[in-house]
Amino acid sequence: MKLTPLFFWLCLLLSSVSHAQLLKDKVLIGRVEWVSLPDIKIKLKARIDTGAKTTSMHAINIEEVEQRGELFVKFQTVDAEGKIVELVRKVGTTQKVSNTAGFVSRRYVIKEKMKMGNIEREVFINLNDRSKMEYKFLIGRNVLLGRFIVDVARSHVLGD
Repeated sequence: MKLTPLFFWLCLLLSSVSHAQLLKDKVLIGRVEWVSLPDIKIKLKARIDTGAKTTSMHAINIEEVEQRGELFVKFQTVDAEGKIVELVRKVGTTQKVSNTAGFVSRRYVIKEKMKMGNIEREVFINLNDRSKMEYKFLIGRNVLLGRFIVDVARSHVLGD
């Protein structure tokens, strides 16, 4: 079967239309965005990291606690002003995470409501000591996949 130039252009047009539809359904964000966790009343600048598999939040002094026969963690984090906030959250699971140096650690994972711009959804967040990191919250692919387009040349696309 010989492909005619008209058939070729028709296929290209249809592929462009479907590609444009995919882009239209996604939200543009920058390399840094504001994130709020409404249930724990924290707002933070978040680093968008397409290389990270999961979303991560700064946590120190993590202790397991049992409540009503279920596993919880008590930990400290910081808000946007650097004020220490102590929290107790239910553990959803634990996960093994490899850092860029290849060091593997086991982290607690909690499920929280997260709001970025006008988008609010429940997400899984692993707890990690990010004391040495500039951003205390990192958004990974578990949040980004299929929903967002990241423009690394921009920040705070969704506003302050």
